[in-house]
Amino acid sequence: MEDGAYLKPPSWPRRVFFSNRDREGAANDNNNNDKSSRPGSDGNGNGNISDGGSSTIYYDTDPEANKSQTDMLKSAEPAYHRLQSPEAALKPKLSKFSFRRRRMRWGLFGVLLFGTVTIILLSTLLTRHAVGGLGTLFKKTSTLNLTQGNYLGQVIGPSTSSPRAIQAYMGIPFAQSTAGNNRFRPPQALETTAQADTTYDALKWGQICPQGKADTVGHGEDCLNANIYRPHFGDDAKSIAEEEQRLGVDSKKLPVVIYVHGGAFNTGSGRERNMASFAAFADSPLIAISFNYRVGPLGFLPSAITAKQGLLNIGLKDQQFFFEWVRDNLPALGGDPDNVTIMGLSAGSHSVGHHLISYAPANKLTDKPPPFQKAILESGSSLARAVFVPNHDLHETQFKQFLAKCGIMEVIDEDMLFDTLRSLPYDTVVSAGQAIWGQYSGGLRWPFQPVIDGPGGVIPDLPLNSWQKGNVLRIPMLTGFNTNEGVIFVPQGQNKATAVRSLLGSIIPALNTTDLDTMDALYPATTTAQGKSLYANAQESQRFGTQFWRLDDSYAHYAYICPVLQSAHYASIADNAAPVYVYHYAARSAAYGAADHADETSFVTHNMDVVGGSPGLIAIADAMNGAWTRFAATGDPNLSHSGAKASFTWPRWYSPFDSNDADSDDEDAGRLALFGDGNDEQMGNAGTHSAGTAVQNAPLSERDKTQCRYWWPRAILSEGWATGSTSITSNSTTARAKL
Repeated sequence: MEDGAYLKPPSWPRRVFFSNRDREGAANDNNNNDKSSRPGSDGNGNGNISDGGSSTIYYDTDPEANKSQTDMLKSAEPAYHRLQSPEAALKPKLSKFSFRRRRMRWGLFGVLLFGTVTIILLSTLLTRHAVGGLGTLFKKTSTLNLTQGNYLGQVIGPSTSSPRAIQAYMGIPFAQSTAGNNRFRPPQALETTAQADTTYDALKWGQICPQGKADTVGHGEDCLNANIYRPHFGDDAKSIAEEEQRLGVDSKKLPVVIYVHGGAFNTGSGRERNMASFAAFADSPLIAISFNYRVGPLGFLPSAITAKQGLLNIGLKDQQFFFEWVRDNLPALGGDPDNVTIMGLSAGSHSVGHHLISYAPANKLTDKPPPFQKAILESGSSLARAVFVPNHDLHETQFKQFLAKCGIMEVIDEDMLFDTLRSLPYDTVVSAGQAIWGQYSGGLRWPFQPVIDGPGGVIPDLPLNSWQKGNVLRIPMLTGFNTNEGVIFVPQGQNKATAVRSLLGSIIPALNTTDLDTMDALYPATTTAQGKSLYANAQESQRFGTQFWRLDDSYAHYAYICPVLQSAHYASIADNAAPVYVYHYAARSAAYGAADHADETSFVTHNMDVVGGSPGLIAIADAMNGAWTRFAATGDPNLSHSGAKASFTWPRWYSPFDSNDADSDDEDAGRLALFGDGNDEQMGNAGTHSAGTAVQNAPLSERDKTQCRYWWPRAILSEGWATGSTSITSNSTTARAKL
């Protein structure tokens, strides 16, 4: 089918009109739980973005039949107006009026019957070929032809929420179902090939992978699917060529951005980020892609037994499998294989950080070139939080608890264990994972996490070792953090003065008394003069205890801010270092009166449902979406694909820390892009309705430097054996890592 085509019924003998309600926001349905993108699907299910509700059918009948009865009577010639012979009078005879009336009735009935049958046949045909049913009849559509199959997508926009028309293809499978024998195994390639007469529905979300939260709907094991959004340049070759010339792009070789979702490796899906909006507002036309990978125990089940079976980090292997799938399909997608950016948030950003190490030449993961050339890491890093060896005590404990919830009280035959898990009902395995996640999530020692799987693996060494040795890809990197990364994670109602050392001490058991005392001084209580001054701008609420903002500050810098800056530091000082750009997002939102973890998302995607109506928010979105998409196109957030420069100059990152733990004397060191400083428009009446400053060149604060000088040497206490050892084979304590 040609791009821009409409699905239309064949010509009826008499004209047929369909009146069909349209639902905007087609890509926002989160309740799909079918497999309609698979061969053999019937194409029905919740969340069909082409479903416009019930249709009304109107028929225009023969013009003769449309005459009024009065006109018909006037034009008729009844038999009793004529002289008849006796013989003729004895025969039953139809008048011309009666004949015409019967012909009109039979004609109308025939039209109705023929139209109804045709509609039923057309609906059946469309359903059999899984192209969305009658709901797509007057939606603008486009077809994506891949080697594995042909997929029908929808053209969205242009509109106020989508200034550039976008082709959206949703729920396209990139691997086999993970059910049955594929459970707890690396992803398996599809075995389908395209058939000329078959097109599959790509108009709705596919299943998401099983989640750690019990109230999530639409999940299942047939979850390895992707959502692809590309610019719609026109409906025919001429209009496409004209648009390409106007924009100065080649629609067959566009930049590509692959989004890796977050969710603590226990929740989340490709749906979480509005990549259609990201592409629609992009400064440089590009292809935006999101996808699902396995999370929770089905994606990450670390233990000694799992390591022995070679089944660690399956969720990360899903990601790498997908990167290769994208590379293989870029000719059909119209993407440039030499201009691919991977972008992640939170756990997705941690994942991107792991891939920077995994694909480094020193690891020898593959003989191929890396499947991406640039990286965007939002609020995350491979150095963030904890990355242990698979047989760490915490993982072994959580592994045994998970098995118990599955009804496996003891492991008799290690070689048969995973076969047993594969044979269990889906609900049993998912419920067990949800129970363990619920048990540990509040204490922030999360289960089901990526682990070090050794040389040649996805995570070959302690991430800190890899960064310090330079065993990391040297590619352009954009990374950053939000002011209050910790507010959504830490307990709100704490009032005890020991709250900070209690929480961080439980997360990092290797912190000694001196470490904890220093930390207490670094994060003073709000009951002290220093604490009141430090957290003077923090929002007050009856929800928040006296220790809340201390907890936020400490956890934010331990888990997110300082790991981000540490990876930026190592990337920028490496030999033959590629450009690094660092941001700080500061606009305050309503939930906590703070710049929360992931708050930047709607601004990066320019989601008008969130930012629309507030001039300051739109200005921030313009700045962030523009910078992100320029970086994806050129590797420089200041430079568009056309060579045009942005109005704001984002400074390249030069680390403010030198090798001896002192501040650098370089006046350009530590400069970053500060987005949304002073903006509180999302706070409503709780704020001042200030637009603040959309973006500015600013220095890293002295406060952030001080905290990172505390946390960086202690990063080793959250890696490997979590004892301070830099070895993956021995837990003996060695000298602590230094800057």
